[in-house]
Amino acid sequence: MKLISSFSYLLVCLSIFSFSANKKPSKKRALKTLTGFCSYISSGNAVIENDTFSVQGFYMSNGEISNIQYQEFLFDLKKKGELEKLAVAMIDSSGWNTPLGYNKSYIEHYHKHPAYRDYPVVNVSKEGAELYCEWLSKKYDTLSNGELTIKFRLPQHAEWMRAARGDNHSQRYSWKGMYLRNEKGIFLANFVRVGVESVHYNEEKKKYEVINIPVDGFAWSPMKTVDVTAPVESYWPNDFGIYNLNGNVSEMVADKNIVVGGDWTKPGYDVRNEAQKEYTGPSMATGFRIVASYVE
Repeated sequence: MKLISSFSYLLVCLSIFSFSANKKPSKKRALKTLTGFCSYISSGNAVIENDTFSVQGFYMSNGEISNIQYQEFLFDLKKKGELEKLAVAMIDSSGWNTPLGYNKSYIEHYHKHPAYRDYPVVNVSKEGAELYCEWLSKKYDTLSNGELTIKFRLPQHAEWMRAARGDNHSQRYSWKGMYLRNEKGIFLANFVRVGVESVHYNEEKKKYEVINIPVDGFAWSPMKTVDVTAPVESYWPNDFGIYNLNGNVSEMVADKNIVVGGDWTKPGYDVRNEAQKEYTGPSMATGFRIVASYVE
């Protein structure tokens, strides 16, 4: 599926609006510029570890932020001479250099080669992701002459969970059902496919264990059925129109030092809606998506 960047899409949208100096566009009309880039998540509740949170309606990017979208941001910082921000936002491609990994081609090409333009940006810091949100907010404001006041930011954990579950608070994955395949047997997310041949019963502990999981980046392992991330709008969207909330890349949230949703290096249990791990900095398995709200 072809994906255009948020900034390029903005230019297209703004070109079809005729803003007048004396008449501001309505909120409804203004938010049309998010069509094709973000989907609306209606107000409702989110349940996290038995706590219920009330979540106001918001817009969320359909996919994770892609390489081409993030490269536009870096290019603009460099062009404007904002070198301090550029230093914070830069991609650390050495994150592909994992133990026993054969990822030299990803180090050299993943973030810049046209073949990966629609793949999620990874190996960026949370501070860099926040700077991207700040930059995109200013772009929307500047290109509309201050008449489109839309703020972009990282999602709150409760917002992310609301987008993943909707009103079904026990939903295991962001799609309907509790399985990782659809009725045709096709996988619904990007994750490590662990088969029954890797399940072991530990007699001493009296429980089942998964063994022989491949090391991240261990490309020639017969167990490794995914090599890398997938494009940001791949597999199928959920009922809100959001792609890859489970698997592909773990996603940063604004209010906690965690990443959520699991990633392409993890098995199915670890890409559930509840899946989370501590954020420890830039990683080849961590990216982000953004949310948007209209500021009166």
